[in-house]
Amino acid sequence: MKAILLLNGAVIALLLWSPSVRAQGMEQKNPIYEDLAEQGRMTTGQVTIVYGVPCVEVMLNSGESIMTFVHSIPSLKRQSLMVQDRIALINKTHYLLVVNGSGNISTDKNKMFVPLDYSIEPKILPEFLSGAAKHEKYILIDRRQQYLGLYEWGNLKYCYPISSGTSNSTPFKKFVVNYMDQVHNSSKFEQAPMDHALNIFGDYFIHEGIVPGYPATHGCIRVFPLHARFLFYQWAKPGIPGKIIN
Repeated sequence: MKAILLLNGAVIALLLWSPSVRAQGMEQKNPIYEDLAEQGRMTTGQVTIVYGVPCVEVMLNSGESIMTFVHSIPSLKRQSLMVQDRIALINKTHYLLVVNGSGNISTDKNKMFVPLDYSIEPKILPEFLSGAAKHEKYILIDRRQQYLGLYEWGNLKYCYPISSGTSNSTPFKKFVVNYMDQVHNSSKFEQAPMDHALNIFGDYFIHEGIVPGYPATHGCIRVFPLHARFLFYQWAKPGIPGKIIN
């Protein structure tokens, strides 16, 4: 009986110290939570751990973007640039895309996770990739999670949101950066712009474009324009290996 009581006590203690349970107390006197509650922006008010970060889900209205949303919440607006980037990273979409907007600045994604603590860095891709350890640089593309990781000697240095192909049109395979093209247009899809492009095999490229928070391409890997330019001008070069995983 004593052993059972001790075991039960240990289980209770473990539950009390688990991240998901601790997170539920964060709404108490958290200024972000209070502002969101006051404006009625949260879908449920439940605190959810997203990539190791306590978050709440909010609903964006048609015509809103992450940027306009952040500027409407006093506790977020104080650090607007950093907050916009973090929300965009966690939700895999650009902070300027407009919900149900028009043209190439639109996204259908109207529910977003908003972090309650910006001192916690999201943990999305593996911090160390053993298969990349022997390479000076290596690119990991996670199609399921919709993120791209840039590794140096196996260590994750940068993590970027992506948009890959719909209907499994982006294959799972190993690749090598064959060549790079600063100004590139699609030879298949009405000369669509694909600037700052890295060819990884066949007609497949990593290139700048719209990243709406979900797969939306014919098979290529889109990244935010600033990320594509960093890749093109500062980090990438022909011969860098990589892999697309699910």
